[in-house]
Amino acid sequence: MPSGPPAPASGPTTVPALLQARAAATADAPALWARRTSAGWEAVTWRQFRDTVATVAARLRALGVGRGDCVGILAPSVPDWDIAQFAAMAVGAVVVGLDPHDTDERLAQVAATCAATVVFAQDGATLDRLGAPCLEALRLAVTFVPTGGGDGRLAFHDLTHAAPAPSAWNDAHADDPALIVFTSGTTGEPKGIRYTHRQVCAAVSSILEAFPDIAPGSRLACWLPLSNLFQRMINLCAVGRGAQVFYVEDPRTLMQHVGAIAPHLLIGVPRFYEKLHAGIVDAIQARPRWQRRLAQWAIAAGDRRARALRAGAPLGPATRVAAAVAEHLVLRRLRAILGPNLRFLISGSAPMPPWLLERLHALGFLVLEAYGMSESIVPVAANRPGAFRFGTVGRPLAGSEVKLADDGELLLRGPGVFAGYLGEAGANERFDADGFLASGDYARLDADGFVSLVGRKSEVFKTSTGRRVAPAIVESHLRGVAYVEHAVLFGAQRPFVVALIVVAQAALERRLGGTLGDVDPTAAAAAVRADLAAAVHDLPGPLRPAGVVVTTRSFSVAGGQVTPNLKVRRAQVAADYAGPIDELYAEIGRAGGAPVSISRDEGNLWLLSV
Repeated sequence: MPSGPPAPASGPTTVPALLQARAAATADAPALWARRTSAGWEAVTWRQFRDTVATVAARLRALGVGRGDCVGILAPSVPDWDIAQFAAMAVGAVVVGLDPHDTDERLAQVAATCAATVVFAQDGATLDRLGAPCLEALRLAVTFVPTGGGDGRLAFHDLTHAAPAPSAWNDAHADDPALIVFTSGTTGEPKGIRYTHRQVCAAVSSILEAFPDIAPGSRLACWLPLSNLFQRMINLCAVGRGAQVFYVEDPRTLMQHVGAIAPHLLIGVPRFYEKLHAGIVDAIQARPRWQRRLAQWAIAAGDRRARALRAGAPLGPATRVAAAVAEHLVLRRLRAILGPNLRFLISGSAPMPPWLLERLHALGFLVLEAYGMSESIVPVAANRPGAFRFGTVGRPLAGSEVKLADDGELLLRGPGVFAGYLGEAGANERFDADGFLASGDYARLDADGFVSLVGRKSEVFKTSTGRRVAPAIVESHLRGVAYVEHAVLFGAQRPFVVALIVVAQAALERRLGGTLGDVDPTAAAAAVRADLAAAVHDLPGPLRPAGVVVTTRSFSVAGGQVTPNLKVRRAQVAADYAGPIDELYAEIGRAGGAPVSISRDEGNLWLLSV
């Protein structure tokens, strides 16, 4: 049977109306915070936010921007990004976020695909990344940082101070297109998807119903790119609920500012949580021996408490006392790096390894995994503070109705589901006779309605022995090794599976007790082989990689191995490492069960049997 509650009750049906309602309710409460070099954090109230949006909308309207126009925004996470978005939507335009971390080629491709005629950019140099053909097609270019004049580009400051805010400024209609998002492009070129104001507002209502802990005045950090729908929806939820948003322009500086922001809720992608955990482990390892042993005892006590909580089991007296002492002496101090207010964290955009959820929970960090897809603006499912299960992505959100196809693929129906890709026909072939969309993900539904993802349908492969393999499960185990940054499994039409792992060199050297140039290669290979074998020990034999290609050369957006959201592009990785992978298979076959260990100079590349 399909699973999922009905859509939440209606409220505002356009995005600018969402802001109008918030400004009317809490006009003088702080809304947006930006960090100014000389003055620290400065706030904008909801009244000021609304009035600035109204002023910019009036100026855009006077410049001829209106219904049917596509407005691109190419800038880091700053308040001007959100102001420009609301203003563009208020004149009836549709907004597309352009990720400044993407390649120039892909930025130009996205802008051309959605036929952007107006672009807001951080500065002139950022705008120029779109390339001459795109720039020549623009009717209007605006920079958040003035370019100095004389180049035909307007300064955003001039739009915000053009005239007093008009009383009637929102021309958006509920069924007008509001925004365009692009798929991640992990298996091909990104595809554009258009969503209406009504759909965006339905998503806001659904998320806020699932997370009542997002309260008026809650402090939230905006640090992921606002081109990322995950971050943008959180910001829109802040408008719906009256939460405060603190903008971190450079995501690499989040940990420098998070203590001052003191968020009540923090979002991130799995790679962020992996780095958070690794940083805590490294900090513990750098302490004197007695402090390390105290921290290890405290984390073990926290783990026993966390396991009992997840199982719904009562805490015994010894566990309760040990957990209280561990909390007082160690755990609360470790968690202080994220500020004193944090209640929970949310992970999205990619699967989160269960081992990492458990380790963070032992520290007292509750990370709630959520699941969405580009083809539905309403998230599919999410764990909640009062209803979570590690290893699942939670229960369906209001407005997301799910069921399983005969082959185990997750099917989705609801008001947030897309109508098709930009410029493409044939979306109907992804829907069944009852209007359910094929998600492309294999999944399981338990008796309590929790959704567990098994793997992407496009990524599941068969070995030459006929075994079907979902690589995400194996890769999650491999990433449980502290120094492994990425793991990619291979084995389609091969007799056994192997993996490519990207390791953090500094972390690996800490594990080996010396630099790669100084450590005995045989001992280093043995240590890595033992770590990886232990990580996959619990997997069925055919799923354990027979060997690995090890490299210290990181994946990058520029290199094409990962998307701006840090999702791995498997086809690109397979192409980049086809030679070493083929050599590894050949060497394992020739070795006949004997250990294989081959070192290459470039990128500290090793070929190891496991």
